[in-house]
Amino acid sequence: MASYAKDPRCLAMAEALVPLLRRACPEGAGGFGGSYQVNLDDEEAVGLGGVELIRAAMRRAARQLGWKVTTIGWIGTSLG
Repeated sequence: MASYAKDPRCLAMAEALVPLLRRACPEGAGGFGGSYQVNLDDEEAVGLGGVELIRAAMRRAARQLGWKVTTIGWIGTSLG
């Protein structure tokens, strides 16, 4: 699996996600009690860099907030 740690697309997406995650979670909850769900069709996900890049950006953004994170993503399904 490729590492997206230094990928500029991942860094930019993570920066954009941080304020969204902050708003999705109660103040001082450390990531508990909040969630952020993104529903994309396969074409949209590919246009953003692919499911793995999106998941890496979500994990990076959550870590910037000091949260423990779990990401789930499926390719090629109605849950993609």
